[in-house]
Order: sequence, then C-alpha cells, then structure tokens
Amino acid sequence: MSRAYESGSVVPFAPPSHQRRVDAAQEAIRGGPTSARPSLFRAPPPKPQLSRKALDHRIAEELDYVARQLERLGGILTEDSILVLRHAGPLQSIDLMKQTLGHLARVVAAEDKQAAAGLISLPSLKAKLQRKPLRPVGGQDPTP
Repeated sequence: MSRAYESGSVVPFAPPSHQRRVDAAQEAIRGGPTSARPSLFRAPPPKPQLSRKALDHRIAEELDYVARQLERLGGILTEDSILVLRHAGPLQSIDLMKQTLGHLARVVAAEDKQAAAGLISLPSLKAKLQRKPLRPVGGQDPTP
C-alpha cells in the first residue's frame, strides 16, 4: 500500500465539471414523472355507470353472445382462402355486425345510455344513435 493512502491524505476523485453536467442531465431524464412531458393523448372519458335493471344486463349479455357467435363464424369462413377472395366484402360486414352488437350491448347495459352512445367508436352507429328522430315512433313523443 502507498503511504499516502495509509495516512488518509488521499483526495477522493471528483469528476470534471462537464461530466457532472452530463450526470445531472441523465439523472433528470431517469428521474421519471417529475421531469415528464405532458401526455400526447387525452385522458379517456369516464365510463358510464352500469344499469340497475336486470333486464338491461340480460339483453346486453345476449347481444354479446350473438357478437361472439358472429366472430366465430367469421373466423371459420376466413380459413377458406377461396371464399375470402370471392366474398371479402360480405365477410367484412360480419365483423362490422359483430362490432355493432358489442357497442349496442354496452349502451343497453349502461345507466346513462346517451353517455354510452357518445363513447361508441363506429362513427355511423354513433351518428344513428345520437340523431334526432324524424317523427315520433308509434305516435308517441320520443323520450331522450
């Protein structure tokens, strides 16, 4: 051992100033949420509360069941490449029907059906559910 080390006169290593700046910048980057930038995405809207009516939930379950059956049917049909080539459009409509039924199930199961309709990601279905009626159905004024 060197005598300087034994006597305790060794000065601890100090990194140069430019290295300290780099270390501080890396620590700030790794620091996590304190140095995070604002998110590029908006927060998702809150989900509507579930309906308190048992019948709403039963109808939603049946709609989900039909949607799953359509998905299964579409999966079986798309295994045949010739069928896919000949009937690509109708096969895509099966997927659209499945998505529509899934969205309708969520609307039916929600307590606030208007809010649930506002969360639908299919623009055409969303527009249909949010449009104003042209005339009363069955002679009665529609209820929102």
